[in-house]
Amino acid sequence: MERKCNGVIHRVIKGDTLYRLSKMYGVRLIDIMKENPYVNVYNLQIGDEICIPTEIYEEEERRYYTAKEGESIGSLVKRFRTDIATLMAFNQELYDLEVQEGTIIRIPEGRPNNRPDMRPGAGPGRREAD
Repeated sequence: MERKCNGVIHRVIKGDTLYRLSKMYGVRLIDIMKENPYVNVYNLQIGDEICIPTEIYEEEERRYYTAKEGESIGSLVKRFRTDIATLMAFNQELYDLEVQEGTIIRIPEGRPNNRPDMRPGAGPGRREAD
């Protein structure tokens, strides 16, 4: 009897571990293990099919959600009725996401968090040339 996967199927490649998959997909390791009770977690084989759950899991006062293709930080903020600062506080790894080359970023006036300008030649009392 074949089990239904409540998520996406990941085909194991060289170097995969369940821990690595949990980080890659943003899913708790225990949830991957629950979805794959017959997988030998200590001996994954290339080509093994692992079910990565995409349901929302409740834990204490946190919910876990696996993002789907095409979703953005903005769409998740709207979907879960939160704000970017709160979302980032619970997901520090989002700070390391790369911005696609060519993306135009709007920068607010002033220096957030009173951080000094670290560019060469910049310093107190100096102004950037317009």
